[in-house]
Amino acid sequence: MRPEDSTGSTGTDPGSGPEEGDQEPALRRHEIHIPFVTFIRILAAILFAIVAYRLWPLFQLVLLSILLAVTLNSLVQWLMKKGLKRRGSVTLVLSSVLTVIILGGALFLPIMVGQIGAFSEHLPEFRDHLLSQFAPGTFFHQTLAKAFEGPALADFDTWLGRFLTLGGIAFTGVTQLVLLVMIALYFVVDGGRTYRWFLAFFPPLTRRKIHHTSEDISGVIFNYVGGQAITSALVMVYTFGVLSLLHVPGALMLSIIAAFFDVLPMLGFFLLTAPAFLMALSISLRTALIVLALYVLYAALETYFIVPKVYGKSLRLSTLSVLLGLLVGSLLAGVPGALAALPLIASYSVIERIWLKHYLGEGVAEKHEMQKDREFGEKS
Repeated sequence: MRPEDSTGSTGTDPGSGPEEGDQEPALRRHEIHIPFVTFIRILAAILFAIVAYRLWPLFQLVLLSILLAVTLNSLVQWLMKKGLKRRGSVTLVLSSVLTVIILGGALFLPIMVGQIGAFSEHLPEFRDHLLSQFAPGTFFHQTLAKAFEGPALADFDTWLGRFLTLGGIAFTGVTQLVLLVMIALYFVVDGGRTYRWFLAFFPPLTRRKIHHTSEDISGVIFNYVGGQAITSALVMVYTFGVLSLLHVPGALMLSIIAAFFDVLPMLGFFLLTAPAFLMALSISLRTALIVLALYVLYAALETYFIVPKVYGKSLRLSTLSVLLGLLVGSLLAGVPGALAALPLIASYSVIERIWLKHYLGEGVAEKHEMQKDREFGEKS
């Protein structure tokens, strides 16, 4: 019998089966060495995710501020082309925006407060009169009755919050609106300096690409925001006129709601029509049907005439792209996401032409442009 070697093996032939008295081979221990810097990176990633989650509302606000700032800066550039210096152009644009805000608040805010106060005082009567339009036990009667259940009628703030919350989309408040405008104004005043500081990090070729990209996307954003401002103003004037002529209570409040929800394509029509229809029901079913018919008429007019005239051929988005973009933007970021979805989708063609053309293959970007020219016509 051969003596055991230093490893403790019995000296049996390799490949032979275990014999009686043989010891089990020692288990090998595997060690995994993780560098300390890896833990630092994981910790940094977790902290970044926490900070991003906490700052997400601020990011949404800044995104909308950038859209407004780009629009205002385009006005500044237009004034400069007319011969006015930048300081004078910025002063003129900023003073015009502040004047509109101040005058709008002074003119409309007291009326809005009065209408909301009157609505709160007559809320029980409004409920009873609205329910009386339908026979008890019917679907509409039960649905409206459930809508008024929950918060007490005396707790008007809670009820109004639910009334203005449609489809999970709520008003963000006057404070955030003012903050959004102020951030946009600061971007207009100091955005150029920040933009040049940012460009210094990149080589000359990349800087030129970024510059061309920003110019083209600025045009897309200006056409979108400017066009949306016009369409919102038109729907506000139209709905206020219709509701005032029909003596629907809260006409100004409902017209402002219509202007707000008009920024949401397709979905916005249902959100701005529902409260007007319900308020008109407080008068009579006939009045409510007239309001509904006039709202539908304006929606068709806006879709097939106003929007093509106002937006022109700048966005060039299909109906499917608009719908999917709106849904994705709403799911990711609510109202701010829905507002930013269309200009972001319309900006893809710019990204494709400047940044992705080399990677997509020869002629892909050109074919996409030709396809859009056939569908929407050449760019204006």
